[in-house]
Formats: sequence, structure tokens, C-alpha cells
Amino acid sequence: MSTKRDYSNWSKDELVRELKKHEKRKKYGIVWEDKPEQVAELCKEKLPFLEENTKKEIKTDELKPANIFIEGDNYHALSVLNYTHKGAIDVIYIDPPYNTGSDDFKYNDRIVDVEDSYRHSKWLSFMEKRLKLAKNVLRNDGVIFISIDDNESAQLKLLCNEIFDESNLVEVFYVQVRYASKSLNEKDHFQKLIEQVLVYAKNRNKFKPNKPKQEYTLDNFRFRIVEKARGEEISLGNKKVIIFKPEEYEITEEGKGNIDLLKATWASGSVLKGNTSGKFFHRYLEDRKSVDGLGVLYKVAGIGEDGLGYRYFTGPKKATATKGVFYAGIPLNRRHDIENNIESFKEKPIINFYDYSGDFGNIRHEGQVDFRSGKKPTKMLMNLINLHPNKNAQVLDFFAGSGSTGHATLLLNEEDEGERKFILCTNNENNIASDICYPRIANVIKGYNSVKGLDGNLKYFKTDFVDAEPTDKNKRKLVDKSTEMLCLKEDCFDKSTKGQSFRMFTNGQNKHLGIIYDDDGIEPFKKQVKKLNKKFVVYIFSLDDSAREEEFEDVAGLVELRPIPAVILNVYRRIFK
Repeated sequence: MSTKRDYSNWSKDELVRELKKHEKRKKYGIVWEDKPEQVAELCKEKLPFLEENTKKEIKTDELKPANIFIEGDNYHALSVLNYTHKGAIDVIYIDPPYNTGSDDFKYNDRIVDVEDSYRHSKWLSFMEKRLKLAKNVLRNDGVIFISIDDNESAQLKLLCNEIFDESNLVEVFYVQVRYASKSLNEKDHFQKLIEQVLVYAKNRNKFKPNKPKQEYTLDNFRFRIVEKARGEEISLGNKKVIIFKPEEYEITEEGKGNIDLLKATWASGSVLKGNTSGKFFHRYLEDRKSVDGLGVLYKVAGIGEDGLGYRYFTGPKKATATKGVFYAGIPLNRRHDIENNIESFKEKPIINFYDYSGDFGNIRHEGQVDFRSGKKPTKMLMNLINLHPNKNAQVLDFFAGSGSTGHATLLLNEEDEGERKFILCTNNENNIASDICYPRIANVIKGYNSVKGLDGNLKYFKTDFVDAEPTDKNKRKLVDKSTEMLCLKEDCFDKSTKGQSFRMFTNGQNKHLGIIYDDDGIEPFKKQVKKLNKKFVVYIFSLDDSAREEEFEDVAGLVELRPIPAVILNVYRRIFK
């Protein structure tokens, strides 16, 4: 955690108490010199809001959801999203500056170079503020992917352990980003081929990744076991076990798999810990060769999901060996699917290394925009986004760069008929929003050259500010400027009615939003609600935290009241404290 305190005026007793507090704190973590950041300091005096640029709106399909583009510093954009999307985002992917010492990272509008003695502290201060805000917008089953290289990977992992908790580290992916045959500089002693993607869940117990699948086949079910004698019956682990000597049984292997044959699995490695059969072998059979001899067969009752009621194990066949094999029939649920011609799939583990060197080498003109610095291939991003099983996921990228995450989201929807939505946040430094990111998304949605458009809708917003001093005048000003934020929070953008001091919106899916800007709007709004006889989420101007319920008793069953600006200010007080 960041730390910077002035102890110069503290008394002896105060210092002793402070030392005792430090002694009780956890010893392992990350400490750095916190560096004030102008964009964060600004929020002590100014509060961010969103203003829509309707000229940049894209609408090609009324039935598809609206994607969001926010132009502005991502700290301000995330602050707004902490109100509009708290606990609502399924997937976050970010590609932050790697802090290599070139011109990739600016702090307070100054490039941080390798000679800056506080370059790591500045980067950590910068990332901490944004990751804390990002955690708030993740759903309980949400996940964040962060691309990084070895300049800051160690520091970032410790920072994320602190913010998300080490127990929520899902995996670290290693990504090959360039060919080994393409040397960057022959004077370098070493060549970097690998970058990393840190994967953290909001709650690892809630996040269940979408694992790759392969068709379940009978290819491995090729073994038949014939008992030639009754064997010797004993008890192990409260289970009946029959022991067959080598001459008392026969194992044959058929050339083709069959639903009534058995599959052989070595009782070794992870199987000994994560598999019921493996655990039994490890605890009770692995060390019995001195008792039962070599090459014996064990028939253990009460194990298995194949309906046989038992499972066969072979013990070690050599004096120097410790491992054996167990034989299982096809699980009953798989047998049911196969016998009824139902497609059956088996999940595979997710690997943590990917070679995207070829894809990185061919992305320069993806989306018909030329962006050469740090662009990530859509193939890689599609793979990451697809690890979340929700096909209607909300995807956020607050280091949007060239817009690859938005492009990948639309491609994935096209591939699996999903309805994912994306939110892209980027500043307009070097015109990256106006000349790179937005044109790319427009190209992808509408199509370009011979590339067919993916269709979709886009709302374009820009961050702006109102004075933070909590005067009645400033509260009214924030209410007047809050329309886009409220529409974004409730996902209601279609204007239905505009009256005196009130507005109504819908999302075309039987959801209705009302905003009452001052007292003059209350009665005409209620009159319209009675006429429509629809249920509304209603934001009403109030100078305090009251939603003024007593003034809506005659339409109480049709309105869910929320006070503004209090609902927004309460979030900002927590963030900017």
C-alpha cells in the first residue's frame, strides 16, 4: 500500500502507539512512495459527469444493445462508472502503459523515463487508483485481465494481491508476442518474446471459467478384464477388496472402443490427489506390494460413477515401481447421452501459454487504423473475453487505445450469437480517441472496403465537470448535468416524453426511467405516469437524501423513487474522500 506520513510533530506517546499499530499489521506486501496525481486532485474541486456527443452516435440495429464510448481521463470515467455500473461489469481487459522508460507512460503530463527515481512509485500510484475503482464495478463473478511485461509485472502482481486479494489470483497467462527468429537489435544480449496477462477474479469461488470442450468419444474404452478365480477378500478403507494374483485374471485390449469396455488411467501425479480412485490407490494400495506381491489386481467395491459398483486397480509390476493403473467404465450420464444420440462434450483444462506471435505480426491495420504501439490482436482478446461464460457479458476496457477490445467483443458476438456489450474509455492524447479508437469502432460496426460490418450501436460520451462545493446552486447544476449518467445507469436511452422540468426514457424492453429536475416537474410527471400506467424508476431533485415519497403517494405503486444528486454525491464522497 502507498504510505506517506509526517511524524515530526508527534509526541512520544503518539509515536509509541503508532509503532504498536504497525507491529500488528501484516508483514508481507508492497510499499511505495505515493505521488499525488493531478487528475485525482482535481476531483476535490470538480466532480465528473458525462455529456453525450449525439453526432458520433452509431445505430445500425434497433434490436442490439448500446455499446459505450467515453472520451476522457480513465480515472474520471471510472469514477462515473462507479455510480452507473457498480457491480455490473463481467469482464475487464486492460493494457496499461508498461512503464518501460520510453514515452509510453506520463504522470501529471510528464513522461516518466528510466532515470526517474520515483518511476515505479508513480506507476503504482497511477495503477492503484484505477484498479480500486475497477474492482468496484466488477460483478461478484467478474474477472479482470491485465496485460503487462516484466518491467512492472512483479510490482503489479503484489498490488493486485493487495487490492483483489491473493486468493483471487486465477492464473498468469504467458503470451508469445514475437517470433524468436526476428531479433529486435543484434546488440542486445537477450531477446524478449513473452509478455504476461494477470487474471484476477472479484471472487474466485464465484468465477467459473468457460473451459474449452472436446467431443466425448469411446476411443479410450478398449479394455476387458476377465476374472479366472474367486480371489482373496479383505477390507481396506471400510471397503470390500478382492485380490487376484497374476494367474487369476486376464486383461485384454480391443482394437476399437466400445461402450461396454473399460478405460485405463495411470494412478500417478495429480490423479492421486484430485480423483477418488487415485486417492484410494495412494492411501491403501500403493504400498501393498510387500504384502500382496507384484502384478496383482484389486477389485474395490463402492467406487465409481459407471454403475458397475466396483473399480479395478492393478498394483506395481516391478519391485522398483510404486504406481499402478485403474480401470473404469463409461460414466452413467455419458452412457445415457451416447445411447440417446445426444452430443456429449468433455471439458479440458485451460492452458496458461499462448503463442500469438503470428497474430501480433499481422495486426497493424486491424479495423483499418494504423496503430503500431502496443496494439493487441483481436484473436487474443476474444479468447480472454470468452473465458467468462456469460454470452451477454458487459466488457470494460479503460485503457482502450485503438479499440481492440470493442472490436473483439463484436467479433465474438458474431461468432457465437452472443449479446455482449462493451464500454471503452480513452483520453484524446495525440488524437487517439478522435483519429484512432472511434474510427476503428465505426469501421467495424459499419464495415469498410470489402470487410462486412458487424452491426451494432454506439453511444459517445465525454467527461466534463461541475464544481464540487456542496452548495444548493452546485447541486442543482449537477442534477441538470446528470441526465446521461442516469440513462447510462438504467440502460434507458430512448426518449419517450419531455415535459416541463421532467423527462422520460425507455429502453424498448418495458423498462422506464423518469427524471424530475425541480418542483415544477412533479405534478405534470405524475399526470403522465397515471396516463401511461407504467412502472418507472424515478430520480427526483432533492437538496438532501430524501426521495420526497410523501409527494408521490397517489402513484406509489408505479414509481421507485431515488433522490438526486444525493445518489451520485454519496458515491463520489466515498471515492474522493
